[in-house]
Amino acid sequence: MGSYYMTMSGAHTLAKLQQAIRGEEALASQFVKSQLSAVDGSITNLVTFQEVNAIPPALKLLPHGSAAPAGSTLAWSGVMLVGGSNAVVDAYRTSGG
Repeated sequence: MGSYYMTMSGAHTLAKLQQAIRGEEALASQFVKSQLSAVDGSITNLVTFQEVNAIPPALKLLPHGSAAPAGSTLAWSGVMLVGGSNAVVDAYRTSGG
């Protein structure tokens, strides 16, 4: 199983970015990380996914410092472009999956 990258527009809200990640994960890939990158002259979110054998447990994106959802663990924390601005984001994954 390999890993691959996908760009996600930084113009989206955090909810829309989460929806896009969950959509990709529905194809049996798992979010690994996001980093800011210049693509075709624009700064965007370059998101890394790992191919897996099953749909991973649900991922929730929250502004950094928000309370962790019950029954979840921190999967990633870093900077994303959200609504056109840099934001520190925490990604929580439902535990036990």
